[in-house]
Amino acid sequence: MIKKLTEYYNSSGRAGNIILLCLLILSALFNRLYMSAFHGSPEYITELFIIVIAVLLVKKIFKSGGLVLDCRKIYRNLLIAGIVLRMILAVHDIYNRPVQDSDYEKHEKLGMRMATEGEFYDFAGVELRNFRQPGLPAVFAAGLLIYNHPVTYAAVMIFFSFGVLISGFFLFRNLKNISALISFAYLCISPNMIFMASNSNTQLSFFFCVILLFILLKNYTGKTYQLMLIGLILAAEMYIRFNFLLILILIPFLIEKHQDEKISVAIRKAGLIYLSFLIFYFPWVYRNYNIYGTLRLMPTSGLGLYSSNVTSDPRKLGDYNGVPDSVMKKYGNLPEMEFDEALKQETFNYVKNHPGIYLKGLPYKMIKYSGWQDWTISYFFQYTKYPNARLIEGFFQTIENFFFWIILLYPLVFLMRNKKLSPLSQYILFAYLIYSVILFPISETRARYNFPYILFPMFAVSFADRKNDNEFSSIVKL
Repeated sequence: MIKKLTEYYNSSGRAGNIILLCLLILSALFNRLYMSAFHGSPEYITELFIIVIAVLLVKKIFKSGGLVLDCRKIYRNLLIAGIVLRMILAVHDIYNRPVQDSDYEKHEKLGMRMATEGEFYDFAGVELRNFRQPGLPAVFAAGLLIYNHPVTYAAVMIFFSFGVLISGFFLFRNLKNISALISFAYLCISPNMIFMASNSNTQLSFFFCVILLFILLKNYTGKTYQLMLIGLILAAEMYIRFNFLLILILIPFLIEKHQDEKISVAIRKAGLIYLSFLIFYFPWVYRNYNIYGTLRLMPTSGLGLYSSNVTSDPRKLGDYNGVPDSVMKKYGNLPEMEFDEALKQETFNYVKNHPGIYLKGLPYKMIKYSGWQDWTISYFFQYTKYPNARLIEGFFQTIENFFFWIILLYPLVFLMRNKKLSPLSQYILFAYLIYSVILFPISETRARYNFPYILFPMFAVSFADRKNDNEFSSIVKL
């Protein structure tokens, strides 16, 4: 019975990712063709040529069977390039960091509030104490207690940027397949990654925790200290961005890793991980209990649900559209939990009464989900105001677009051609699939919410089972 369930889990994760990647590719193609044909945008026209190049390159790699290279030297050179590029941006951000706006500014304000007032709450017309996770603001607060200066925010984000780079090196350095090489190259030199520390986003700090988690799972042997560390890392990522799915789907991973032992062994291992997680996450649960008088793992989500779903324009589904003043006036006097439930109910009633708008909006949500990973690049040039910024931004975006199509096309072809995947590969694939399935129908689907998850299929095929992972099977000239 357990074996059949595991096989179903593995096959559904692989098949689900194939479908998801196909949807992302088709919706992205439609968007690029539409923007090129009806708006004549030079960036999108250029991207059409990039897509052709990416398709031909992926085809050539698979046709040749692989690529024999001195991977250690390439990884070392990529690491050096990543360090140099980050140092350049670090110096820039210390002296001329882009003005922080929207959520990025709020993360910094919350950090200052925690450092000076010992309080954590957001304000959006009503006081919200469980609307955002406290992880990144807490790190900002710790930095401000050491050095109370605006440069501290940049220093914290630079730390996470280097953390992703170094941890990524340890994750991929002994893998000698093309998908691992592409994955590490993205971490090192992708414009999206290079500019990411220039704003106070939670994606970067969350990504750092995710890579640490993958390192632990890659080297998993079932030892007690590993189980405790896995629980700690899962708690850390939950403090930053609420993703309970990474914990839930650990059970199939553990069952596969201990498939030659009794099922009780995997259950005990999972129990220790969950216990470790609860110990490290308990302070936040206890804090919420003191405020609300009830156990709360999840942050409130009514504002996000309302904003991204209650609109008469299907094209705006999946965006952050805000909450009208009339609605805030109607419910603004309620306590946070009741306010949250009221907005959820308003959202469910609206979707139930306007199913046509919701259904018409689904293609637009998918198009946004498959949009450019330009949110760091465009933000940087929008708020630094350099001469010829548009031209420079277009150059970096072109590089990012090339990476974008490679990280969509390569894992799709690999998964269609290969069924044998490691437990870690299956875990990563299912993490992306279940996240997207839950996010897509109810929440914001702008491209930045697809990061870092969009890299998961490429990461997954990096850890796929291979007969000989020390070399590629043949040589191809690029």
